[in-house]
Amino acid sequence: SLETFGVDSVRLEIQIMQMVRLLQNGEEGKMSKRTGNAITLREIMEEVGVDAARYFLTMRSPDTHFDVDMELAKEQSQDNPVYYACL
Repeated sequence: SLETFGVDSVRLEIQIMQMVRLLQNGEEGKMSKRTGNAITLREIMEEVGVDAARYFLTMRSPDTHFDVDMELAKEQSQDNPVYYACL
């Protein structure tokens, strides 16, 4: 379908990730597509910012399960690796 728009399909690389747990206030957020309380990547980017979302999702190998602490991702302190890296 990309080729329909003149985009070389070889340029597209899809990475499959393992389960990512979102932590809010130190507790795991329970999500379920069936009950309609799933959180989208867009919602995460709106809450923590694009750079923080990108950093936290790429700081680990896609082959491993990992946690994303939403409160830490929003912090503007040296505890937040994104904020610390930008100093």
